[in-house]
Amino acid sequence: MSNQETLEHILDLLDDEEGISFKRMFGGYGLFKNKLAVALILRSEIFMKVDQSNINDYKSSFSKPFTYKKNGKDISLSNWSIPSEILEDKDLFIEWFLKSYKVALNKKIGKKVEY
Repeated sequence: MSNQETLEHILDLLDDEEGISFKRMFGGYGLFKNKLAVALILRSEIFMKVDQSNINDYKSSFSKPFTYKKNGKDISLSNWSIPSEILEDKDLFIEWFLKSYKVALNKKIGKKVEY
């Protein structure tokens, strides 16, 4: 699936959610709820925001953080790949998406992010 196809699939899953938007970012897309960044769509994958409240969901599914190289160093973001089986279940996807939205909200109000 391309980034565009992945975005279309995600938007279909989120069709009942209010405040969903997207914009082109980093050669893919940023996915937003109420103007807060919740996920990135890159490399035909979706990477959701994580913190101590949801990191174990990702670790137990053997997910990995989004990484890229900058000046010869690996940089990791607080966005982790979502397991493919989550993308096959609308209710489960929305549950994971809303947990990541909560992470974005907490970050906005300044709660400390720990893993």
